[in-house]
Amino acid sequence: MPKVKALGTSLSYLPTYDSANAVTVVGSLTSIGEISPTSDEIDVTTLDSAGYKEFIQGLRDAGELPLRGFHNTDSPGQATMRTLFTSGALGYFWVTFPDQTVVAFNAYVKAHTVGAAEVNGAVGFGCSLRISGKVQVISIADATKQSKALNATATLVSTATVLEGTPSYQWKTCTNLAYAGAANVSGGSGATTASYTTPALTPAGTKYYFCVITVTGHRPINSAIHQIVVA
Repeated sequence: MPKVKALGTSLSYLPTYDSANAVTVVGSLTSIGEISPTSDEIDVTTLDSAGYKEFIQGLRDAGELPLRGFHNTDSPGQATMRTLFTSGALGYFWVTFPDQTVVAFNAYVKAHTVGAAEVNGAVGFGCSLRISGKVQVISIADATKQSKALNATATLVSTATVLEGTPSYQWKTCTNLAYAGAANVSGGSGATTASYTTPALTPAGTKYYFCVITVTGHRPINSAIHQIVVA
């Protein structure tokens, strides 16, 4: 996983990446473990291997992701983990870091714990996600805040780096530092590329833009919001 500050990190769940259900966030977590893929080794040593064993890589395994936190009866996410442990169903999970990097994967809940209770201590919660298949990492370039003169243009960049696949882009505009009510940009150039140049900026005030990045087989991800202060 990327090495970034943990505060503001979240774990989310849907039955499938393209599910129409509301996103479930697993709350009250104090730690999300590290994803450490490994691989099997295949011994291909032959009689003419010059005295050393020889190996090639076998099947890869993304491993398990441990979760720890405080037991919270009001957390729909913790309740969902209990349900998934009972059903054994595979789900789509993603970890979102404060810098908008997303680590996404399919997994089932392999283990689930509640407790132990201690004097002067909170009741603990824990579970382990067994990852199935590949892990996707999507990193997006940081958003910028710019100051521009009236009728000038601004260029915004939200390049995405992914482990698998090819990202596609759609720039949007909104009215504040929230994503609700956003609309596709109108005018300018590069609306469906990593770099977007606005039309002439008018009237004066603060403009807000962000980019939606989509990779086949995964949920769309919003970049951080770019701000342009038009003097």
